[in-house]
Amino acid sequence: MKQPGKIRRTLRRFRKNTDGSYSIETVLILPILIWGMLATYTFVDSYRTQTLNLRATYTISDLLTRQWNPVDGKFITGIGRFYEFLTAAQHPTTVRVSVVYWDEPNNTYQLVWSQVRGVGHPQLQQSDMQAMAPSIPALANADSAIIVETWLKYEPPFNVGLGKSEFFNRVITSPRFVPQLLWSDSNPGDYINDGNHDDGNSYNYGGLDLLAKGTDS
Repeated sequence: MKQPGKIRRTLRRFRKNTDGSYSIETVLILPILIWGMLATYTFVDSYRTQTLNLRATYTISDLLTRQWNPVDGKFITGIGRFYEFLTAAQHPTTVRVSVVYWDEPNNTYQLVWSQVRGVGHPQLQQSDMQAMAPSIPALANADSAIIVETWLKYEPPFNVGLGKSEFFNRVITSPRFVPQLLWSDSNPGDYINDGNHDDGNSYNYGGLDLLAKGTDS
């Protein structure tokens, strides 16, 4: 049996020994280095994509708030294509634009119209307003808001433990120049009227009647 002193000397020699093999050390550390580089690239790319998605959503929302005239199906289809362009999307995307107003007498948000471009997410319905109400800023009676929601499917470039996901963003703003962003059926594009909302040009909400007088100019 070795004495404690011999054990300490053996451990001391082992600690001071600098002999080694580059090939063995490379085989041990290279996979970790490669994984670290790929993981860094993947996580940075995911954050970049989410940031790009958020900025694109704000851009679309700002564009819609500046509209004077009613929008139609062709316009919303263009919004969907614009979103794909802004995000340089290589995977499926979805854009949903909805207009709501606050109905003070009934103490609820009323859905005026909702449009979707893409797949996987339906148009908003009036029955969805109660669940969405906490995310909508407080509005005065009859004031309206534009809700822009976007979904972008993301697939990591490398398998480093980050699975496939879908980035979602929601931006809610008020129209800048008109009381409400109106809907027009003049050019439906690929829009399908589901009959769940009023697409006429005359709206009555909260005791206030607005008549769409937009022109094509």
